[in-house]
Amino acid sequence: MLSRVLLAVIIVFITLEAKPRGKHVVKEKEGQKYYLKACGSCHGAGKFGGNMATKKEWEMLLDNGAKELIQLHIDEKNTTKVIEYLKGEQFKKEHDALLRFLQEFANDSEAIPTCY
Repeated sequence: MLSRVLLAVIIVFITLEAKPRGKHVVKEKEGQKYYLKACGSCHGAGKFGGNMATKKEWEMLLDNGAKELIQLHIDEKNTTKVIEYLKGEQFKKEHDALLRFLQEFANDSEAIPTCY
């Protein structure tokens, strides 16, 4: 009897876990707009671009005038405009919204892209 109850409980949990989650609706739409403009042509949709780092890593990459992020792009092809953006006034204005957006889809967030 106990084994049947245990089996039923396990099946219920497996079934609940296997149900696809609903689509994540972007909370940081302003940051998404900045991301798509500056980064989307190379890194794709924000849900995939944000997934390249953890929330803390995004904070570190965009900290101190994005110096670390600039270094990551310096030897890559076609990054002149990205580097100019990261060094410019526009990035300073958009920094907070961009960071929130990237952290929304960071690889340690609840909104990780999945294969549903």
